[in-house]
Amino acid sequence: MCRNLLCLLSAVLLVGLVGATSGLTGADGAAPDKAPPGGLDADPHLAAWWKFDDASGTTAADSSKHGRAGTLQGGLSFDKNSVPGRIGKALSLDGEGFVEVTGYKGVTGTAPRTVAAWVKTKAAKGDIVAWGRGEFGKMWTFGFIRGRIGVTPKGGYFYMNPSTNDDAWHHVAAVMVEAKLPNLHDHVRLYLDGEPAPIHDIGLLDLWPIETGSDLDVRIGGGFVGLLDDLRIYDRALSDEEVKALFAPSTSE
Repeated sequence: MCRNLLCLLSAVLLVGLVGATSGLTGADGAAPDKAPPGGLDADPHLAAWWKFDDASGTTAADSSKHGRAGTLQGGLSFDKNSVPGRIGKALSLDGEGFVEVTGYKGVTGTAPRTVAAWVKTKAAKGDIVAWGRGEFGKMWTFGFIRGRIGVTPKGGYFYMNPSTNDDAWHHVAAVMVEAKLPNLHDHVRLYLDGEPAPIHDIGLLDLWPIETGSDLDVRIGGGFVGLLDDLRIYDRALSDEEVKALFAPSTSE
């Protein structure tokens, strides 16, 4: 009797340990990413970071360690399109000009990623940043979709319910967590001003696998009308707390 009771207690303890351990892993058993000791500005997974603080010319410097500078196109220049931003300076876009990052293909395949930026606009249209291949499931476009900020891989769409075209500064972010076959419904999170954003209704195409192509160079601000500041791309999924940290430190208007 005592031996049977001991076995039962051991089994319960084992189940409890397994359950506690499973809470530390993602849907596919992968351990969550950890914050680097140097902070998000020094994160080794910071793949590109455009502050748009450049004083003149047509080159948008990359403040990450990778040197992925962008070139202003369509008549844009920092001499005439640099304006006070949410953090330092911002780039004013007119819907015609954009920034091309020649040779940089973004985060491709099924790799986890985070894209974050400050935006200020009255017009609910245009892209914040896009890359990939022009095929179903092969693009990664972060910007306005049906008048709301969201993500589309070309076919399917995933966007937040709140509007952001109120001519006020908003911090927006999209995170895709690690998965063997990621999709919008299960593996993408959207954030507005440091908090998880309420999501609009979800369609069946949002379950289509995302496998971002590598044909197109990263393009910033295509069709966007307004101000863009502090655009970052990480090749890992930031946590809720880390996205909030990108939003919280900046308090200037």
